[in-house]
Formats: sequence, structure tokens, C-alpha cells
Amino acid sequence: MDIFQWIEDLSDELREAGQYRLVELINRIPHELHENHPERVEAMLPEALAAARAMQHPWLEVFFRHWGLQNRMRNLAEGDKALPEAVSLLEFAHRDQTQQCPQSVCVTQDIAICYGNVDGPGWVPERLAVSEETLARIEPSRACYDCISREYALALMDDGRAADAVDYLQRQAQNMLRDGAEPGVAYRETQAGALFRAGRFDEALAELAAIDEDDMVDDDDGDRLSRQTFRALVLAHQGRIDEAWEALPEYGPLIVPLLYPRWSEAMALIAQAKPEYNHWRLGRLLMSMATHMDQVGAHRRCIEQSLRHGELALRRNAPWSARRALELARRHQPLLRADLGAAQQIDAFAARLDAAGGGEFALPMPAEQVYEHVRGSEGSDPEQDMELLLAAYAQRRDDGPLAGLLASAMLACGAREEALAHLWDFVGRHPGSEESPAGQLLEQLLDDADAGAQVERLAALLQPVREPFAHWCRAQLAFRQSRWREVGAHVQRLIAADPDAHGANRLWARAAMEEQDFAQAVRLYAALAERAEQPGGDDWDLMSAASAAGDWDAVRRGAARLGMELSSSEGPVRESWGWVRVRYERDGESYDCLARRTGPVTAQVTTVAPPGRPQHVRDEVVFDAAPLEPAPEDEAERERWLAPFRVVHTVHRADYRSWFVDGAHPGEAAFDALCEAVEAQEWTLWVRSSDDYRVRDPNSEEDEALPGVYFFLATPPQLAPADVDRRLHELTAGWEHPLSWPQLAEQAGADVSRHEAVIEAYGL
Repeated sequence: MDIFQWIEDLSDELREAGQYRLVELINRIPHELHENHPERVEAMLPEALAAARAMQHPWLEVFFRHWGLQNRMRNLAEGDKALPEAVSLLEFAHRDQTQQCPQSVCVTQDIAICYGNVDGPGWVPERLAVSEETLARIEPSRACYDCISREYALALMDDGRAADAVDYLQRQAQNMLRDGAEPGVAYRETQAGALFRAGRFDEALAELAAIDEDDMVDDDDGDRLSRQTFRALVLAHQGRIDEAWEALPEYGPLIVPLLYPRWSEAMALIAQAKPEYNHWRLGRLLMSMATHMDQVGAHRRCIEQSLRHGELALRRNAPWSARRALELARRHQPLLRADLGAAQQIDAFAARLDAAGGGEFALPMPAEQVYEHVRGSEGSDPEQDMELLLAAYAQRRDDGPLAGLLASAMLACGAREEALAHLWDFVGRHPGSEESPAGQLLEQLLDDADAGAQVERLAALLQPVREPFAHWCRAQLAFRQSRWREVGAHVQRLIAADPDAHGANRLWARAAMEEQDFAQAVRLYAALAERAEQPGGDDWDLMSAASAAGDWDAVRRGAARLGMELSSSEGPVRESWGWVRVRYERDGESYDCLARRTGPVTAQVTTVAPPGRPQHVRDEVVFDAAPLEPAPEDEAERERWLAPFRVVHTVHRADYRSWFVDGAHPGEAAFDALCEAVEAQEWTLWVRSSDDYRVRDPNSEEDEALPGVYFFLATPPQLAPADVDRRLHELTAGWEHPLSWPQLAEQAGADVSRHEAVIEAYGL
């Protein structure tokens, strides 16, 4: 069974059953994976799996678990960490109820990828065997043939047989073409990879260029970034350093761990040729890459990343960073399935590090002056400061500010575990010291997966000697873990122990907002605002809480303190203050909507979302007054810019539905009349086409074009699709060129063929 046809048929069935969200997840999870957004896949996957299991649909469970693993192993490069799930899914996908699922074949690819991530060269025989067994039972026309052939070729390359991989991929491509299939973008990049590993650099670049120039290629951000990174690596190996630097994508969230090996290798070659790029920030970045491979159990990649980082650290005279890299590499060497020269590489690096040791570090100034010296230095380099700080701290182990500065330098260099151990040691020896960097330790602990146990350990340590701070630790933990009511209890205990610590009420007020206890938030923010010497942030937060609570008197008091004039003196605040952007978060993704500002911190959404997407049009919302982005520096850009604000509460949810309408533009007068009629019925029309959108003229023999228009039409939830369909026909009756709205017609039970004919005639 063709996997794409299965997904299409399944999606149709789910739509008919009203499972629109599930259809969205089926499409969005693979899409977000290929767009290099692993965090979005992770956010959506639990809901998707729960829905598949609730429906008792094992084939759909195989589908979602496979894409979850692809995300973990492709984007996040997980090795040992993903292996239990890969083995479990392989067993699940070959049960009687699932073995006929088209996606079950892909699960064998998951195992091959996982072995490759754990230790690619060490697992070559198993990767070849599982790929060969799978290929023997699938036809070249199936999409899986492409994927599994890639895994076989990658195993050959890891075995040092790149030339064989080049020939193998060519044969497999011929098999696909013979059966009517086409090698995909990833397959062609793998062919370029085999050419590169075989030393055929120009041919590899030519293949990458051919992919870019192919108009038929429909790829995504992940594919494009992968090719850009690969191109930079090939150029760097050719010694074309300036071109490599120009080609290498800037590091950012879309450079996922899958790209770390090639990105870091290219960057290392560039930094070796141009020492100005070899700085501590690059060291921190490369160490974070090695640390990720450490955490996910990608053992050989961890060694390679560590040694790459260590070599550059030696070149910039950063022995402390180089030693850390060596320790990490040594820790993973015994975990390899086969050594294959890894121990020799590690020993050779250790010898170079020893040779560059240079003897014991001597302080160039008294230890008590080091803190002020480092703090006062502009453009301080934490790697270069490290030896100085360590030597000073060895003499002043009771110096709290110095201990905190040393921890900051460690953190700046990406040495979080070392920083935590250092902070625990100091706080443990000085629990009652106000100069103790306990706050720094708390901040780091709150980011840990096991934050609960560690923060409680810190609170228990400090309880006898710094009781208020112990309560603050527990309040922060409760907030981080969304235990909103507990936040208030801990803050109250804190204030009982330290009556002047009223600032802690801000955390309680934020928790009350999250819990939607808006009346409590109003009381807390009002008290904070009254204590403030000048009006400011507490007044704005008070207005957000009061708007959500419907406490308009409190809104007016806050506005008055800030010098804002409102048009009314009582009742709900209803202003007309122009436009704002309001920002929502869903599935690990943020998105903005345009809205009309109706008060200091309230707005009504005007953006119409596409069908099947979260719809907010005509919702009345409360937003946080702090802009989420700074204004542009350019004055012209600033004039057009709208500040985005985070939505904190929806006061009224309109629950409108949207429909897609497309066709030839009827002319300005007719279209304006349509817009007026739509607005009179409290519908919303949102044009999405540009001024240059054109459609085919069916009456022209020369295939001339007509101005076109497409838009989303949002209608109230109580209005039946049949009523919307009928009214649209009435409003567009007499137009020379009919519009099409097939999805609406289908749900209305109307004649869909009429809309299909319009689509065909006008080339929509």
C-alpha cells in the first residue's frame, strides 16, 4: 500500500468523523520536523498519541511514534537515549494488528538511524543487514526504498567505503527511475555526501548546485539549511575559506543537532584559517554541541565534537577549556561499540595538551584585587580570565563575590556542571552569608529536569539561617512547576519572616494571573502600585489583571496614575486606539494576530485564520503591556512597526469559523459592496491575495489573465454552512465571473461540482 495514499485516505475518514485537529496533527508533525522545529513536534506529539490510542487506532499510533522518533533521531540526533523507544516501536510495528501498516517499514529505518547515531562506524554490520533485509521486501517505486537505500549508503560511508556508496546509490537510483519513482532531495544530498567522502569535491558541489537549480524540487528549510551547511564544509576542505564563510548559515535555532557535525567541522576549518573567528563564544558553542551529544548518547559524535572544540581551544590558548574537552572525550571512548582509532586520537590530543601546558599559573596581582580587575575590564574574555579567577579563588575560598564571578565565567564557557558543583560547594560552606551566590545557584537549578529535589535541597540547607530565602526558593519552584496556589502560600511565609519583602508579591500576582484568579491579582498589584514611589510596571500589570476581572474602576485608577485619559468615567472601557499585534502560543509555536486596541491593555482581534487553524477573529483579549520586541532602530521602519504583546486572557471567545473563497476580482465597487454587506452581518472578510494576483480568463482564446482575489470569510458559530453558502450566492449574484468556495459548499451539502468547474475554468 502506498503510504501517501494511506495518509490521504485516513485524513478523509477523520475529516468525515469531525476529527479536524487530528488531521492537522498528521500534517503538521512531519512538516514541523522537516522545517527544523523539534520543539513544536515535541509539543504536539503527546496530544497526537493520546488521540490515536483513544481511538484504538494502532496504525495511527505507529505513524505518530515513527515521526516522534524521526524528530528525536533526525533533528535531535539522539543515540542511546532513543534506542529503547526505537526497539519498542519495532516490536509494536510488527504485531499482527500493525505489520500491514505502510509506516511499519519505516520503523526499520528508525533502528538503522539510531545505530548510526550511537556509533555509526561501530554498528556498520547491523545497519547494512537491517537495510538489506528491508530492501529485499519492498519495490523501488515505494518511498521507503529511497529512505532505506540512503541508510545502506551511509553505513558504507561510515565503513570507509565511500566509492562503493557512490556506485550503490547510482544503481538504486536507476532502479527507482525504472519503476517510475524519482530520487528525493535527501537522496540526492546523500549522493553528494558520498562523492565528498570519496574526495570528489567538485562533483559534490555540482550535485548540490543541481538540486538548488532544479525547479521541480519541493524542499523545506531543513533540506536547504543542510545543503548550505554541506556546501560550506566542502568549500572549507578545498581551502576556499572566504566562500565557505559566506556559505555557512549563521548559527541559530534552526541549526538543529543533526547539522552539528558538518556545521562545526566547517567552522573549525574556517577558524583555523582565520584566527579572528576562533574566540571564546565559538568555544562555548562547540562545547554545547559536544554536551548535547553527551546527553543523548551519541558517543562517537561526542568524541569528535569534543576533540574539535579542544583543538581550537589549544589554538586560542585556553587550556582550561581544552582539558574539559579531553575529559568528555575520554568518558565516551569506552562506550563505543568498536574503538576504530578513537583511543589513539584522544591520546594524541592529550599529548598535545600536555606539551602546551606551560607550567603552573602565577597570579600577576594580589588575589584580593582580581574581582575588581575582572569586573572592570571591558570586553572581558571568560576563557582567558578563567586561570586568573581559579588562582585567586584558591587563595580566597570564602569570598562570595569572587565565587559568583568564577561561576559566571564557567557558565559563559558552557561549563554548567562545573559551575553547579562550584556553587554547591560555596553555598554549603557559607549557608548564612548574604554574599553567598545562592540566588545564582537557584536560577540554575530551576532549569534542571529534577529541579524539585535540588531546589528543596537548597531550601532545606538555608532554612535554619536564611528562612526568607528558603521560602523564596520554594515559591520559585512552585511557579516553575505551575503549582500556582502554592506560590502564594510560600510568599506569605516569606513576608511573615521578612515583612519588608513585599516585592515577592509580584511572583504571587503572576501566579494568580496564570490561575485566572484575577481578583487576587488585582489586590496584589494594587498594593504594589500604592507602595511604588512612581507609577510604572505595577500599574500596567494592575490594569491587565483588572481588565481580565472586569474591574473597570481599578483599570481607571491605574490609567489615572499613568496619566492616561479615557473617554468614559464608568462601566467597561471601550476605546478606539488604533492597531496592535497580539501574540499567541500553541504547539510550541508563537503567532501574531492584528487587533484593534480597545483600552490600555485590551483589544479585539481582526485577523482571520485559515480554515483548520486556531481562530481568534472577534475575540476580546487582555494583553500584557510589556512589548515582546524592541522597536526598530530605523525611523522609517519604526513608523510602520506595530509592537507585539502577549495575550494573557480571552475575555470573550467568538468561536467564528472561516472559509476560503477564490476567483476573479469583480471590480472595486462590487467588492466594496460585498465587504459592506458582510460586515453588516457581523461576518469578517480578510483578503489574503496581493494586488498582482491573476487568474485565467476562460473567455479569452489567448489565455489572458484577469485580476484575481482570494480571501478568508469568517462567520459566527451559530450560522449553519448552508446559510453561509446561500447568502454568498445572493451577494455575488450577477457577477460576470463567479467565485469558488468548495469546502464551504461540501459542508453545506451543496453542489460542489459547480465550484470545481470554476476552479478548472479560471486555473485557481
